[in-house]
Amino acid sequence: MGKKTSTEPRILLDCDVIIHYTKAGQQLLLPKIFPDRFVILDKVKAELDKRKQSIVSLSNFLVWSKIPVIPFPNQKEIIIEYARLKTTMGDGEAACLAVAKHTKDYIASSNLKDIKDYCAYYGIVYLTTMDILLEGYQKGVITEAQCNAFINEVKSKDSKLIHGIDTIKQYEQMKKK
Repeated sequence: MGKKTSTEPRILLDCDVIIHYTKAGQQLLLPKIFPDRFVILDKVKAELDKRKQSIVSLSNFLVWSKIPVIPFPNQKEIIIEYARLKTTMGDGEAACLAVAKHTKDYIASSNLKDIKDYCAYYGIVYLTTMDILLEGYQKGVITEAQCNAFINEVKSKDSKLIHGIDTIKQYEQMKKK
């Protein structure tokens, strides 16, 4: 089986997903779940760089995961869309959405309040932290116990995942409905 990943859309990582995986100490899982698909826009990296409390772990994440940081495109329509979106949301979400709208890339973000309606309107595929975790579980990259420990760890560090979901099996059942 050859490397077919190049034909699949890139997945633009937003800050919150990176932070969740870093808080759980599982940031190196990301490239194993979706090999050669994740990228980080330079605007997202700049937003991450502002988070002083986790700067070392995030820098290490970039080095060890080998997820490339790519420049924000300089196409006029993307820049205009980004500027429009920035008036209502954070830099990272705005950058990811503007690029995905014009490139058909996917987005990895758990900030559903900001992205869900926009993605639905423009047909943009998005993956939350939990979607990625479930994919890893279903591919056998991470065990059920490791998933549950991940969820517990992220929640214990004041991050929100999905209200009322404490195990990967609960999330899997919810997705089937």
